[in-house]
Amino acid sequence: MINPQVGALNRSSTLKLTALTKKLKKEGKDVVNFTAGEPDFDTPDFIKKAAKAAIDAGFTKYTPSTGALELREAIVQKLKDDNGLTYTANDIIVSSGAKYAIYIAMLTALEQGSEVILPVPYWVSYPEMIRLCGAQVKFLPCRKEDGFKIDIKALEKAVTPKTRMLVMNYPANPTGVTYTREELLPIAQLAVKKNFYVLSDEIYEKIIFDGLKHISFGALSADTHKITLTVNGFSKSSAMTGWRLGYLAGPAEFIAQASKVADHTTSCASSISQKAGLAALTDTSWQAAMCKEFEKRRDILFKGLSTCGEKFIPYKPQGAFYMFCDIRKTGLKSDQFCTKLLEKHLVSCIPADSFGAEGYIRLSFATSIADIEKGILRIKKFLGEL
Repeated sequence: MINPQVGALNRSSTLKLTALTKKLKKEGKDVVNFTAGEPDFDTPDFIKKAAKAAIDAGFTKYTPSTGALELREAIVQKLKDDNGLTYTANDIIVSSGAKYAIYIAMLTALEQGSEVILPVPYWVSYPEMIRLCGAQVKFLPCRKEDGFKIDIKALEKAVTPKTRMLVMNYPANPTGVTYTREELLPIAQLAVKKNFYVLSDEIYEKIIFDGLKHISFGALSADTHKITLTVNGFSKSSAMTGWRLGYLAGPAEFIAQASKVADHTTSCASSISQKAGLAALTDTSWQAAMCKEFEKRRDILFKGLSTCGEKFIPYKPQGAFYMFCDIRKTGLKSDQFCTKLLEKHLVSCIPADSFGAEGYIRLSFATSIADIEKGILRIKKFLGEL
C-alpha cells in the first residue's frame, strides 16, 4: 500500500554515523564533528529582532502562497543588484527552504520518462527528488582531473531528446567547486540550443573564496534567462538554516504554473520567517566577515590535510564550507573509513558514496579552528595506523 516511488527512495547513508556521533557525545566523548551542513554562526540579532517584532505585531497569519509581496520585491532587488537578474515579484516563489524550491521547480518541469542530467558528485537529495517526480536520472561523472567540473563534450553526449533539465550547483556541495563565466558559457549555449531547463542552485553564492565572483547562470544571456530556474535562500548566506526560507525565480509562465504547487502543498512559508528574511536583505555587510572566517578555516584544514601523505588527498574548495578528500588509496570504502575514524579516533565526517563518489569523504569546516586542528592530528594518527 506504499507508493513505489516513495518505497524506492534511498535513506541517507549518514544516518548510522550521525546516530553514533550523537551517542558518543552523549557519553561525554570529545568528538570532532566535520559533518555540519550549516554555518556554525548564529543568526544575527537584527534578524531575530525582526522576527520578534513580527510576532508582537500579529504578523502570524497566512501570506500569499508565493510569499509576502514586500519580501518578493526585496528579492527582486537583491537578484538585480547582486546577480544581474531581472525579474518581477510575480516571477518569484518564496518557499519553506531552498530544498522545497528545488522540488517545486522539478515537479513543475518534469514528467514520466523525462531525463535530468545530474553532475557527479551531487548533493544527496537531487536524485531522490528527480525520481519522486517520475523522471529518470542521467548521471554525468565529473572527473577530478577536470576539477570535478562539467566537461562540455561529455555533457553534449549525455543530452537526448528526452533531456528536460540539467542541475547546476555552485559553489557546490560536496566539492566546493564553482564556475567562471568562461566555463559556464558553453554549457549555457548548449542548453539554449537543445532547449532544456537549467536548475541553478546558488545557495552557497555568498561563501566564495580567493577573490572569485559568483556568476548567476541566468545572467549569462537573454536566452539563458528564459530557461534558467534560479534557486537560492537564506540558510547559508544569513545563517538561517532552521528558519526554512528559500525562493525560486524563473520565467513568468513557468512560475505561474509552479505557484499552483505551493497553493496546494505548504500554502505559504512561515510568515515570521518571511519578516526575518526581509530584514536579512536590508543588511548583508556582515556576510563578508563570515566568508573571510570560512576561508581562514579552509586554508588551515587544507594545509594540515595536505601533509597526510598519498593515501589522503584533499581538494581545495573555491566556495561553500566543505573539503572533498580522496581516500581510495587507503583500501577502505567511504563508509568503512568514516566509521573506523569515528570509532577509533572520535572524528566524524561524511562518506561520499551518498554523493555518488565512492572512495571519497566530505569534511565540513563549519566548526572551530581548535576542532579543525585537533581533527587534523587525529586523522593523521588514524592514517598512520592503516
